Amino acid sequence: MKMKLWFQSIRDASFRDSPRFAPLTLAQNVTSPFESSGGTLEDESSGMAAVRSLINPSSLRIATLLAVFAAAAAYAITLAPSGWGTAIPTSTLILGLLAGLHGASYGAYKDSPFECFLPRRFVRELAIAALVAVTLAGFHLADSESPFVLFVSIFALTRIISEFWKLFVRIEPQEDYRIPTQFHCVTGVVHHPLLRLLAGAGFLGAIYGAYCLSKLLPRDFPLEVTGAIVGGGFGLVEAIAGAYKDGSMEGFFFRKFLKSPTFGAIGGFIASWHTQSLIFLLLAAYGSCRMFLELFFKMIRRDYSPGKFSTTVGSFTEWTLRKKYFLVPYVATWLIYLAILLR
Repeated sequence: MKMKLWFQSIRDASFRDSPRFAPLTLAQNVTSPFESSGGTLEDESSGMAAVRSLINPSSLRIATLLAVFAAAAAYAITLAPSGWGTAIPTSTLILGLLAGLHGASYGAYKDSPFECFLPRRFVRELAIAALVAVTLAGFHLADSESPFVLFVSIFALTRIISEFWKLFVRIEPQEDYRIPTQFHCVTGVVHHPLLRLLAGAGFLGAIYGAYCLSKLLPRDFPLEVTGAIVGGGFGLVEAIAGAYKDGSMEGFFFRKFLKSPTFGAIGGFIASWHTQSLIFLLLAAYGSCRMFLELFFKMIRRDYSPGKFSTTVGSFTEWTLRKKYFLVPYVATWLIYLAILLR
């Protein structure tokens, strides 16, 4: 019962912070205990207000939940015997949840100051990653792959599925976005469901086309060279798609265009140490590429703000402070990435 009430409090806190409930929240906060005792809001120390925001019980519960999950998963990985993740579906599921946790933590850290922390989106990443892991394990599609390849490939597949959902299926208001989150062309956002699905089919076809082109590489190439070419080629496909998606809104920058091919090649080179399968070489290269790009050009940049939003300053100041809690699982999953890479 206590656990149920604990999660209920987290959910209620998130609902109160959401845009839909923002007016109600402001109305409830008009009178504080300090004000009711005879003082005014102006008299109250801004420093004390910041401290109270940091020690808000719902924030601490969220951070604790994420930290415990990441620590337990890391403990399971570091103490697992050799060959772990190749035959036990439960282990593959843990890897999947870790991959989903990495993506969910990144998204929550990046977007929560602008649109509040949305639990359904956080859980969506975990659910998609778990479904991918169960599929791979249930159909024995990756039984011979190492934990590193599984982790990064599940992350890549989760990202592909999430992007497909956001671009070609999901319907949401676009007024708050400078760069539309739905599929759009030169004339604007495409709303027709059939046209969006056809464009989505082209999106998946481009991924499959990159895989087919990779099969044309000579078999006598060193695996590291093959990995770099496969990863760089897939990164080039992503760069072209990104230039089309964002270029009409923010212009074309050649240096930005080169990021995906460069880090894709690096990801492919790294993946070649762990797999000889072409499809998993491609997926692992893409997964590492996305992780590197998000880390170096978004997470560690102090002045970074997501370009998709119409403003560079988030309106949810409370989550500007709270977002740092998501660094706990994000850093933990990066450490797991390094541990299983070097294993």
